Amino acid sequence: MDIEAHRKQYLEEIASSSDASPKATSAESIAAYVATGAPETETVCDMIARLPLDDDGFEATVRALLGMLGDTILETPVRMAAFSQLGAAEFRSARFAPFHADYIALLRRLAVDTDKQIRQAALERLALTNDAEAQKLLREGLQKVRKPLVPDAKAVQLLAADDHSGALQIFRELAVSGKGKTREQALRALAADKQSVPLFQEIATNKDEAGPLREIAVVNLKGTAPASFAEVARRVALDPDNSDRLRATAVSALAHAQGTGQTVSDPLRQELNALHGATQSRALKSSIRRFTKASRSE
Repeated sequence: MDIEAHRKQYLEEIASSSDASPKATSAESIAAYVATGAPETETVCDMIARLPLDDDGFEATVRALLGMLGDTILETPVRMAAFSQLGAAEFRSARFAPFHADYIALLRRLAVDTDKQIRQAALERLALTNDAEAQKLLREGLQKVRKPLVPDAKAVQLLAADDHSGALQIFRELAVSGKGKTREQALRALAADKQSVPLFQEIATNKDEAGPLREIAVVNLKGTAPASFAEVARRVALDPDNSDRLRATAVSALAHAQGTGQTVSDPLRQELNALHGATQSRALKSSIRRFTKASRSE
């Protein structure tokens, strides 16, 4: 069968009754279809999704998927479809093992791909393995040593997945000078950093700071500075000038703190009970009820 005839036959098959069982495909049939010179992206993606990952076709399928993922001529959706199928193939760890080194090498190359969606997907996958080369690229992007490969907030998030990524000082700097989501992610990444306690205290109590930043700072204090956390959370929760959401976050943090053996004073219990009766915020009332329940179970 020539290529054009194969193409027509395949399109007729997928356009047939929706009740029919999907027809299995193969690496060879995809290659033949792509070689027509005018493949439809949706059709190629559909064919990739049907590639067999059983014992008989596993090796040929993985080789084909690696080739498609690395082929910069193919449309991004096609390459991402190959990426998705490779993720499924990885679950068969014993069978995938012979391809693992080539896969990681490909991902490292794709981490600097010209397509931003491919770049981010590759870096996200490498981050799961704490890949040192990917971490270096992300650090250099944040430090502006090189053009960032992903948005700064995403880079922080990926680096924070590994406690040994070597980015702690970068997070500290961004928690002070970063903007928007980047600064939020940097603060989250410092959740266990005791050196950042003064910064958490300043942000948590500074009414000029954005609400989300203050919420993160309050929660961070719970784990890094228990001694000062209760007082800071109390001040935040009882200040009527703060948003109800921020106050609810502070009370929720106090409730969870009790479960870790941190003590809360009786006057604070009384103050929160009074606040429960006065506030109209459902979120704040709910947080106070959780606090009260946790307090009774101590």
